[in-house]
Amino acid sequence: MGSHLTAELLREGCSVRLIVRNAGKTDLLKATLRRMGVVDRYDRLEFRQTALNNPHTLREAVRGTQVLFHCAAQVSFDPERADDIVSSNTEITTHIVNSCLECGVGLLVHCSSIATLGEPRHEGEPVTESCTLDSPVGKSAYAISKIYAENIVRRGIAQGLKAVIVNPAIVIGEGNWTSGSSLLIAFGARGGFFYTRGVKSYVDVRDVARAMVLLAQRPETAGSRFILSADSLSFRDFFGIVARAAGRPAPSIPIGKPALRMASKLDERISRMTGREYLLSPSVVENASSRSRHCGELISRTTGFRYTPLHETLKRVTRAYIDEKRNR
Repeated sequence: MGSHLTAELLREGCSVRLIVRNAGKTDLLKATLRRMGVVDRYDRLEFRQTALNNPHTLREAVRGTQVLFHCAAQVSFDPERADDIVSSNTEITTHIVNSCLECGVGLLVHCSSIATLGEPRHEGEPVTESCTLDSPVGKSAYAISKIYAENIVRRGIAQGLKAVIVNPAIVIGEGNWTSGSSLLIAFGARGGFFYTRGVKSYVDVRDVARAMVLLAQRPETAGSRFILSADSLSFRDFFGIVARAAGRPAPSIPIGKPALRMASKLDERISRMTGREYLLSPSVVENASSRSRHCGELISRTTGFRYTPLHETLKRVTRAYIDEKRNR
């Protein structure tokens, strides 16, 4: 996400200060800037290396900035890492909000998640910005960390900080194919017979970057939240589009919760034996079977923003995955 946001800011002619944990890891950033056609503006980047949980060095890194975009968060659905995910993401946002207040940052654009939203009042309706969460019980550690982080941002707003919150749906884009939502593309591009019955909402990573930059230019949006969702698809349709773009057969056999729970138990045993991350955790199984739709129209009504059609995003990102795999 951060590399695409950087590319969009450079496209807008901005000078960008990147607050990073390791200034030596720039391969993904450069690849994104090259893909987005702005690598020639690399000299407009300034790197500030700091641990995001160090309030002293973070404050100095933030000082003098007009707009701060907060995209940093650890993502994992492994129950073994639950406490670390909640504490880390909460702590990072606390220090960022405090630094913004202390250093007089003009605006904070906070990237949250649709996981912080509640259910619609009536079954069958889409989730909107007004759907508040009654209880975090049953939510993943990542979702809980995002709920806490949003509360911290709202505390900052109450103390005088100007901030806008975006709640992206599942973000689809080119990047690290071994983690996050990019795994969905890698999985679908291999083809397969099986799919789960879930329905989810998605948004192009480039659209998220464009939306965040656009909102930063609209001071009247401060204090509001915006769902970023281009469309909703069943997993069958999602993997069908990806598989066909990769020249593979589309899935045709549904998998129910009982089979997923058995796979989850097997995956847990394998992760304990090998030390790798537990991928099919109970929250992932539940998510793969649930059906939810999120309405991303508010930002369009407010600013005229237009989303990239989801089928175009899936085809583009799948082609990028195939090309990168061939060139290895």
